[in-house]
Amino acid sequence: MPKTISEIAQATGYSRTTITMVLKGRAEKYRISNQAQQAILDYVEKNGGYTINQTARSLKTNKSHTIGFVVPDLSNAFFAHLIAYLEDLCRSEDLVLISTSSTEDPRLEIIAIQRMLARGVDGLIIAPCSSESLKEGIKSLPDIPLVAVDRHYPTLNVPLISSDHRQSASILTRKIVEKGCSRIAFLCGHPENPSIADRIHSFGTITREAGMSEEDAYILSAPSDSIAAGKELATELMEKSDNLPSAILCSSLLILEGALQQIKIRNGKFPADLVIGTFDYDGLLELLPNYVFAIQQDEEKLAQSVFAILQAQMKQKKKIEEKQFIDTRLVCINQD
Repeated sequence: MPKTISEIAQATGYSRTTITMVLKGRAEKYRISNQAQQAILDYVEKNGGYTINQTARSLKTNKSHTIGFVVPDLSNAFFAHLIAYLEDLCRSEDLVLISTSSTEDPRLEIIAIQRMLARGVDGLIIAPCSSESLKEGIKSLPDIPLVAVDRHYPTLNVPLISSDHRQSASILTRKIVEKGCSRIAFLCGHPENPSIADRIHSFGTITREAGMSEEDAYILSAPSDSIAAGKELATELMEKSDNLPSAILCSSLLILEGALQQIKIRNGKFPADLVIGTFDYDGLLELLPNYVFAIQQDEEKLAQSVFAILQAQMKQKKKIEEKQFIDTRLVCINQD
């Protein structure tokens, strides 16, 4: 049965500090003898490892050693990948990541933030669904180390790490236009989201530059970002015209999944000549016979940047005003 640091100290006769340094791999730095290291490690191995009395530790350090992360949707692949990378980073610093979803509801976001603060998290990461809900959520503890991710609300005076959504949408839209697509439908979920709004802005700019009218490059939107919303948008698309456009661009993988399902149900099969564009990448896209252009966000670099800024605030005990926009990568599938 794993032992606590106190139990290991009592059994081996070494101090809690010495044991902690050995278990954290810092024995050489603090010149702890090989004999002491071996005795401690042998005891830990014999007893199945060690455990931390987190309650006692928190009372002593006045820290919870936890980081809170409020995301809009845990089923979104982008946020799932981001959570995985952040968990690894937290684990490397002996921290625990606690995540919860706001479901894109500002009221639930306020509750989620307040519950995180009530738990005494040492820092907070959030992909806010509105600037007002974030401000309201942290007003009881405005000095909490905080980093916003993915959504750029200019009125929020907090550090931000995000992909460059405008640049990404420009690259993606231009690639579809260069493919010779004469009609493009952009299917968007939750268009009020600033990331989606940036993508819509770039889509309009690039298609206008290409001389396309609003009838040739048009936007269909739904209030949510989900598979169900993708089905609704595909239904609206097919009711709009007898023929599908030459390309569809989807604001997320969830919207794309729903659209693909609905088009196949309505047509009996999915048209292989339809050019597909989407934001975020999944390996399953490689199985489609279509030309596919996908924007792949660098979740690992985003997580590293978020964690670095959060840690700096936690150590310096002051706010850091910084905005970083991380480049993305265009993935081209089934290209000539």
